[in-house]
Amino acid sequence: MALPDFTMRQLLEAGVHFGHQKHRWNPKMAPFIYGVRNNIHIMDLAQTVPMLYRALQAVSDTVAQGGRVLFVGTKRQAAEPITAAAKRSAQYYVNARWLGGMLTNWKTISRSIQRLREVDQLLASEAQGLTKKERLTLQRERDKLEKALGGIKDMGGVPDLLFVIDTNKEKIAIEEANRLNIPVAAIVDSNCDPDHITFVIPGNDDAGRAITLYCDLIARAAIDGIGRAQGDAGIDIGAQEEVHEPVILESAPPTAEEASMAEAEALEPQAATVTTRPRRQRGATKPIFTPPEGEPDDLKRITGVGPVLEQKLRDLGVTRLDQIANFTEEDVEKIDRALNIKGRVAKDNWVGQARILAGT
Repeated sequence: MALPDFTMRQLLEAGVHFGHQKHRWNPKMAPFIYGVRNNIHIMDLAQTVPMLYRALQAVSDTVAQGGRVLFVGTKRQAAEPITAAAKRSAQYYVNARWLGGMLTNWKTISRSIQRLREVDQLLASEAQGLTKKERLTLQRERDKLEKALGGIKDMGGVPDLLFVIDTNKEKIAIEEANRLNIPVAAIVDSNCDPDHITFVIPGNDDAGRAITLYCDLIARAAIDGIGRAQGDAGIDIGAQEEVHEPVILESAPPTAEEASMAEAEALEPQAATVTTRPRRQRGATKPIFTPPEGEPDDLKRITGVGPVLEQKLRDLGVTRLDQIANFTEEDVEKIDRALNIKGRVAKDNWVGQARILAGT
């Protein structure tokens, strides 16, 4: 597995270099602006390429360490690409509206997610014993909760990194992430404020083709992180061959601005293609527990445990829910150290969840 490749030409074709009209700019973006064409600011793609690469590397490293990436894009043209990219890479997303306190008041959001699950169960059982009006009321409540929380209902806790489209529109999300010291990778246009963004990516945050390109690259970086985590868990991925295909973007007649930027293509360096060496796979995780007898349980029923973590737990000898339910504090510390998951076992209350699921 390797980080996705991209070139400056791809960014040019997607319109990443187009900023806003020069009178709408934020002076803090001056270092990232190449010049002005037809009264429109042009972003300096010579800076965008390495900064985008660093953001992709951060996403891959976060996922490889068992972290969670939250895609945030609530503007109309970003909602669909954000959703598709998050689902494709097994991550989480917010694409409708950012609810105040979605990160800083996670306890309240968790109760809303629990209510969503309860309503889902009621409707799945055909809401027996309820009148037609009560069923319709439940369906409306479920649709409202699903729209706001559907992309994070399986997240299990605050994310480890945010990827944001349009920092002006998602200002509250960025402020909450900063308060919790969660790193933020964001597309920063010429009218945005780059302060408080951990991984700044200068570029157009309005064009549909540009947003699709960003989301595709971030999704592929997350998939690379998953592959690295599987390699660390001892899963044989040597037979898997990753084929890197360029993002196919819909062609369109050039606009006046694009025609005026034809000369910018001459600035493309010969070494614009970002390449990475394949990472060397490590051996399987050494067991630290004796697996109990019986068929293994589905550990993914615990909120916050995905396929990668489930495999790592099984490699450590943890295969059943009742085993987790009986963990001592020392066992919890062993798991945290072995998997390097930064206290998530206690933070997400795996023991309490396992006790409920196992009926102990």
